[in-house]
Amino acid sequence: MLNSMKMMKQNIYITAAFIGIIGLVSKVSAQQMPQTNLYTENIYNINPAYAGYNSSCLEAYVGNITQWVGVEGAPSTSYLDIHKGFGNLGLGGGFILDKTSMISRFSGNVSGSYRIGLGENQNIRIGISLGIYQVGVNTAEAIVQDANDEVIAGSRSGMTFNNEIGLIYNFKKLLIGISVPQALETSAKYESGATNSEFGVNRHFTGFIKYDWDLSEKIMLEPSTMMRMVGNVNQLDINLMGTYNKMISLGVGYRTDVGMLARLRLKLKEMFVIGYAYEFAGSNISSYSSGSHEIMLGVTFCKEKKVAAPRVESAAPPIVEEEPVVEPDPEPVVEPLPEPEPVVDPEPSPVEPEPSLSDADRDVFKNEIGFGLGDVNMSPSSIAKLNEMVKIMKAFPNVKLEIVGHSCDKGSELRKEVISTTRAENVKRYMVKKGIDGSRIESTGASDSKPAVPNTTDANRSKNRRVNFILKE
Repeated sequence: MLNSMKMMKQNIYITAAFIGIIGLVSKVSAQQMPQTNLYTENIYNINPAYAGYNSSCLEAYVGNITQWVGVEGAPSTSYLDIHKGFGNLGLGGGFILDKTSMISRFSGNVSGSYRIGLGENQNIRIGISLGIYQVGVNTAEAIVQDANDEVIAGSRSGMTFNNEIGLIYNFKKLLIGISVPQALETSAKYESGATNSEFGVNRHFTGFIKYDWDLSEKIMLEPSTMMRMVGNVNQLDINLMGTYNKMISLGVGYRTDVGMLARLRLKLKEMFVIGYAYEFAGSNISSYSSGSHEIMLGVTFCKEKKVAAPRVESAAPPIVEEEPVVEPDPEPVVEPLPEPEPVVDPEPSPVEPEPSLSDADRDVFKNEIGFGLGDVNMSPSSIAKLNEMVKIMKAFPNVKLEIVGHSCDKGSELRKEVISTTRAENVKRYMVKKGIDGSRIESTGASDSKPAVPNTTDANRSKNRRVNFILKE
């Protein structure tokens, strides 16, 4: 019986090897892109438009997927993704190395994205990714009955062009993404014995929806779903993740044609994230495999900006004053004082008073500028308010301004400090760009220390994510 099971496994490997070779020789419609189960944390892996989603932050993720544990030659995937935000622009790159028995696939890419604001709480991002896609077959690893079979003789590889486009829409805590890997289908030729063959990479479609739902100050639910399509094959994921205290998350999911998924996520100090996913073995391979595993490590670096504080003069060497020399008092000499002649001052020329702000002008600076959660860029309506302020400051050059940025209570102390300061600095930068001398403007961040209203509801938190202005005439 043991021999028959070994023979059955051997037949499975031989069949899998031949299916892989057939997939290279012809343009198959099966899914050719490796898939991750931790995409809710590393969204950039499935959509290039997510590059630089967190403005001024760098994110890096490295992971490994081991499928069908217990089956020799089963797929194994390693990946690395890095991306960073530069204001509205995002840049990223990464690679994926996938190996299934004697077939290996490598893809490397660079990505760019651009953010377009649609209002105070919504925006879209457009992204594109370009790179290479290489497939190799090493028949030395094949288990065959006839080593001289010409069908699998020799090792070969080929390379082609890799491309992907993506779009992400964000409204408050809702995220909707669509991406098209291999939007332009490509193929490459390679030598196979005495003949030339080719492999092609098919167009894929991916749709993704995610929403963060705060049940309380410490508990958040994160429902999400994703649809993948290639050719006539489609696959649907339905997921639910629960997070406690913004640190530990547990989730379950279901994938059509596969079965149940389990996920674990740990966040440490807003900088590190560790993810783990377990995919239960389907009924068709449960007798051979104990399931699939994925583990991922993520790191986030956000640029820490100096918070404006009361200006402190730089330390200078102490000034040592010399001991004053005390002269002896001279003997008083009393002389009669001459009668002073009357001095007639010239008629003073009239001085025009400096122009001062009207009440209507002051009211313009009472307008506050609002921001979305985690957002540091101004909306078109905010730009219009700033233009009015710039116009008044140009007319009254004696007016100075203090700009104070604020955040709500969401996020770590460092993140709230950085966001509030960045909001104020971005407003100052815009006004300077419009012609106002930077020495007339002081910017500072107040974090969440000065809320306009209590941070008890999302509506109140939205009012606290703001920048306000203080006139100094």
